[in-house]
Amino acid sequence: MKWDLIVVDAPKGYSETMPWRMAAVFSSAVMARNRKGAGTTHVFLHDVDRKVEKAYANEFLCEKYRVKSAGRLWHFEIPNAANMSDQPGDRFC
Repeated sequence: MKWDLIVVDAPKGYSETMPWRMAAVFSSAVMARNRKGAGTTHVFLHDVDRKVEKAYANEFLCEKYRVKSAGRLWHFEIPNAANMSDQPGDRFC
C-alpha cells in the first residue's frame, strides 16, 4: 500500500498518567518504510512533549528524517525501505 501522509495525534481524553501512542508511532514507521514505489511518506506527530514520546519518535521515525518541528508538532519525511541503502535492514535508524 502507498501512504503519502500519516498523522499520529493524541488520543481523546489525554492525561499525563495515560499510556501514549507508542504502538501508533511504531506502526506509522513500519507503514512508511513498507511504501511501494518511489517517493517518501510524510509523518506528522502531534503533541510531542514527554520524554517517552520523543524517545519513540527518535527511535522509530528517526531524527535524521525529521524535516521540521513547530512546538509540539513534528514532521518526518521517511523513504521506503528500498531507498535506505545506508543502514542494515533490521534497524530503523
